[in-house]
Amino acid sequence: MKIVKLVLISAVILFLLITALSLLLPSHVRISRALDIPAPKEKILPLISDLKQWHKWNRFVIMGDSMLEFRLTSTDTTLSAGHVGIRLQKKDGDTIVTTWTQNNIQSSSHIVCLPGQGYTTVQWYFDFHLKWYPWEKFQSIIYDKQLGPEMEASLENLRSLSEQ
Repeated sequence: MKIVKLVLISAVILFLLITALSLLLPSHVRISRALDIPAPKEKILPLISDLKQWHKWNRFVIMGDSMLEFRLTSTDTTLSAGHVGIRLQKKDGDTIVTTWTQNNIQSSSHIVCLPGQGYTTVQWYFDFHLKWYPWEKFQSIIYDKQLGPEMEASLENLRSLSEQ
């Protein structure tokens, strides 16, 4: 009986310690990438503001899971494939806002076009607002490594497409 009691008390203390450590991690995480594209924003905006065009440049939509194929809804505002959904929230001038949902984790994505002298800076970022759960907080540590390279590759695809 003493061993069972010791195991239970140890498990509770370990859980409380892990939870306390996770509270030191931020509850808001932003993953951001930007790229200068030598094209006017008028050439880039149609590619990012129309979800029908995303399969041409967005690696998340191109790849999906090997078994998934993204489908556009009849309203042209939602891409979905299995457990992944992308919803166009708003188009506001130079900013496109989407909501991404995967495995009950929701994030917002903003793509902003900032015109410059002979180029357009495209900034793309994901915002994650996390709950206090330790597993969500510790999982957020690897978001940049998971999303960053695909975001960079997508922006490179966008550059190649807009330079044509």
